[in-house]
Amino acid sequence: MSEFIDLPDLFTFWKLRGSWTVTKTDLDIFDTVQAYSVSNNVWDGLNSATYPTALRSSTLKPVTARSYEIGTEFNMWENRVHADFAFYNKLKYNLTREATISSASGFSSTLLNYDEEQLRRGFELAIGVDLIKSKDWNWTVNVNWARDRYYYAQVDPVYSTQNQWVQDGLRWDWLSVYDWERDPDGNLILYNGLPRRSEYQSFAGYEYPDWIWGLNTTLSYKNWSLYMSFDGRIGGTVYNQTEQAMWNSGSHPDSDTPERYDEVVNGNISFVAPGVKVVSGSVEYDTDGNIISDTRVFAPNDVPVSYQSFIQTYEPWSGNAASQNYRSTTFFKIRELSLTYKLPKKACDWAHLKGASVSFIGQNLLLWAKEFKYADPDVDEDNLSSPSQRFLGFNVKVDF
Repeated sequence: MSEFIDLPDLFTFWKLRGSWTVTKTDLDIFDTVQAYSVSNNVWDGLNSATYPTALRSSTLKPVTARSYEIGTEFNMWENRVHADFAFYNKLKYNLTREATISSASGFSSTLLNYDEEQLRRGFELAIGVDLIKSKDWNWTVNVNWARDRYYYAQVDPVYSTQNQWVQDGLRWDWLSVYDWERDPDGNLILYNGLPRRSEYQSFAGYEYPDWIWGLNTTLSYKNWSLYMSFDGRIGGTVYNQTEQAMWNSGSHPDSDTPERYDEVVNGNISFVAPGVKVVSGSVEYDTDGNIISDTRVFAPNDVPVSYQSFIQTYEPWSGNAASQNYRSTTFFKIRELSLTYKLPKKACDWAHLKGASVSFIGQNLLLWAKEFKYADPDVDEDNLSSPSQRFLGFNVKVDF
């Protein structure tokens, strides 16, 4: 745009951009073509061929995505300040899923297109500033801030997931869990001293973060240069499998309690879990798990149980996620720190070099996480992942 419009002297560059596209994802060949399943040496050395139980259709439409992006970029004050903003929108439709059909057809299921539409949209803003720019000193700061959202643009009344948080306009990246039964004040309801899972799913949060941000800066003085990079997330939810596994195996530091000692060393069962017990009454739920009638009377729990039994019930095998271990992925990390020294030109000329430098580098120097202590939330999922490693080192670069 700066080539078409006379801009104020403040601006040195301005650009607009945009794109629009439709892409389609082909179905797998056996999603549309019937084929026998062949098994070798089924009986007495003989092979077998089985006709598929899923009904295939050649009229299925490919999953389609229609997306567009618009953005702008500009520089100011002789390129001392530069900014870039982008907004994108992506709509997916013609989605496919398996559906159960009557066995009278000779098949058990079929693949079909259904009417759910999923929308992904977000934006990213990046700003860079040369705070100091002189003969000996230079200081540059770059910041980026982004948001990514997934929504239901349209819900299929038959084939979309049936629960309260699947509705037009609501977020698509939800997580659900079978929470423990609780009283109206949120206390655990204990039966003979042990918790019990609800039969209804509860909303656990959204998978993707509310915001993603990053900052890097370079400060240089003559031949010395200091580089720092920070980044992090705000919001988002993930299952902290590592911590649940630590509790279940008895290796979590907080599991070292007087009640555990009393049970292991003295053989006494003395653990009384915090919570309530039902004294009388009953409760009724609707199909979504909402209480429609509740006459229960509660009293503080006073039933002693085995500490090990309670923990292994409340913190079961890590493949069976417990609601209390869905945690926020909010974190802050010093991603990299480096100090570089460039050899003076005279020294390089004397050694017949075009240039040379020595750098000391550190990565993952600091991690602060809101709800993670024994794992790194900077992953797609915590699958008993190893903690992030801190690297310290140096490098020498020589140009001939």
